[in-house]
Amino acid sequence: MGSVEAGYKRLRTFYDGAGGFFPLNNAWLPLANQDLHTDRATYWIEAKVNLPDRPVYTVRYENLLRNGTKDSLHWGDSDFTGLPNNRPPISQVRKIVPSWRQLGERHQVLEASIAHKIGKTSYLLKAEGEKTHNLDTRNVTRFPGEVRPFPTPASTLLVPAENMNNQVILAQTDGMDTTSAKVIGSTATTFNPKFKLRTALSYELENTDFTGDRPLITSTPTAAGVVLVTTNNYQNLTGGSRIKILAGNVVLDTQPSANLGVRLSLRGEDKYTNGTGTFDVLSASGTPAVTLATTPRREFARVKEHSLTPDLDIRYTGIPNLALYASGNWRNLNGDERNTSAFNPLTATQGTVANNTIGEIHANYNVGASWHRSDLLTLRGDLSYKDHEYSSIAYGPKLGERYVRNSQTSTLKLTATTRPSDQWSFTTRYIYQHGAMQVEGYLPDRPAYDSMALRNHTIDETIDWNPTKQFYAQLNANVVYGYISTVYPRAGITAPTTPTNVAFNTNDVLQNSNNNYVNGSVLAGMVLTKKDDVQIQYTYYHAANANPQVAYLSMPYGVAALDYAVTVGLKHKVSDNLVLNAKAGYTLSRNDTTGGRTSYHAPMAYVSLTYGL
Repeated sequence: MGSVEAGYKRLRTFYDGAGGFFPLNNAWLPLANQDLHTDRATYWIEAKVNLPDRPVYTVRYENLLRNGTKDSLHWGDSDFTGLPNNRPPISQVRKIVPSWRQLGERHQVLEASIAHKIGKTSYLLKAEGEKTHNLDTRNVTRFPGEVRPFPTPASTLLVPAENMNNQVILAQTDGMDTTSAKVIGSTATTFNPKFKLRTALSYELENTDFTGDRPLITSTPTAAGVVLVTTNNYQNLTGGSRIKILAGNVVLDTQPSANLGVRLSLRGEDKYTNGTGTFDVLSASGTPAVTLATTPRREFARVKEHSLTPDLDIRYTGIPNLALYASGNWRNLNGDERNTSAFNPLTATQGTVANNTIGEIHANYNVGASWHRSDLLTLRGDLSYKDHEYSSIAYGPKLGERYVRNSQTSTLKLTATTRPSDQWSFTTRYIYQHGAMQVEGYLPDRPAYDSMALRNHTIDETIDWNPTKQFYAQLNANVVYGYISTVYPRAGITAPTTPTNVAFNTNDVLQNSNNNYVNGSVLAGMVLTKKDDVQIQYTYYHAANANPQVAYLSMPYGVAALDYAVTVGLKHKVSDNLVLNAKAGYTLSRNDTTGGRTSYHAPMAYVSLTYGL
């Protein structure tokens, strides 16, 4: 017996225009006049041979593509904010100039596996190969349409927005080619109903080659007029990295009694990474600065990491209608890192070398209970705690530098499921989450301090309705109230440091970050004929966290957006061996956070064929 499955999916996303500038026919034109769109496509084919009492062979190939143009989160600066330039330390500059990216990305995956069972042991041997080819260009314009007068006026002089700074055009190209090969072998042995053993071992090689350029052109005023000056450029970036990963794990499942189950596991990993890079630094000199000089640079780094992760999972069902469970794992990573700052290989053999001892500790614990009161009501509660630590402590010539970051997160989850009838089911869930983070300074005399905290309340509701065998429907609703606290309100008032400065409320610069939103979905499916099934889905998301009152001193980054999508899917049985799946829909996103300039709409189409031999 065997089967062959193939499919193709394509999604084109249209963006409504994001302002900014981009090059076309050697000219810089407003991006809002252009049609931004991104094509995403996926093609896959899978074949399987599954004969009785013979090994099972599986081969799968997948090809993912992403091409086109889309908006970027790297926004450019602008002085067209309505704020004066002569009120330091209040800056008139805001990052409100949208930028864009030219995409050209391809990702291929090839997998082959052999699975077989001999006696009490099942064996699996799997080989994976991946290849990527990406060439993306990020286009950013700082201070578009601006140029300072010549000579530069005093900072206390009020000037128009178009004369506060000089336009800077940046086009950064990033290329990356990667190949990876991975071999995985695993076994699963059932000695008896109370004792099962699983093992796995994998070895992976990854190679990455990267390229890049960053031409940067500044409109510079001179006595003779505005001159385009090439400054602060990094060009001809080339390099790569090599990664070797050896990993293995052992899992033991035991059941000492009919009501007690215990799972013990241990995972180990050894990872070695080294990388090198070269690039050219382009500097400008002269008046105006149009004389260019190029000097090479080189850099390198290597990292060794070793980790062990023990894991324990316990489940007890000895109390009628009640299940108790607990789990915990503790990942301990330690390693060594050596790197150098960029240096000129013509004049030096290395730059400033840094040696760092790196470490990570991840502790995760969970306890819970599930009470099946009756067929009408089931209650469940979970309490979890996570404690994570990251550290990098230098030694040798860098002795004394250090970086330590800790975070703790506690989560309470309560769930109730009711089934008033065979046709109806209601699931209600409440989640409360609280977290904190501490950062320790890079010198020993910089003690740890609380850098931020988070708090979230989440309410979920799911309603299932299945009146007949030919129809079903599901309603999902989700409401979230959450925020992340920062230095607010501890920052207080900042006093003026010079006679030209003014006092201002620093709390208005960086306030707490709200993350309140509502989303939901409606899903309905029905049987049309013996060969046709239809599924209709609608999704909705809305957030209103804009904080415009801080715009005078800072950027109001609170998310304000509205997204929805509707799709219709069809499943058609062409024959006993051939099944057709098709889906069409429409999605729309309105983003008020960016003034609507990153909004988009996209029709969607999807089709696949499954053929069984």
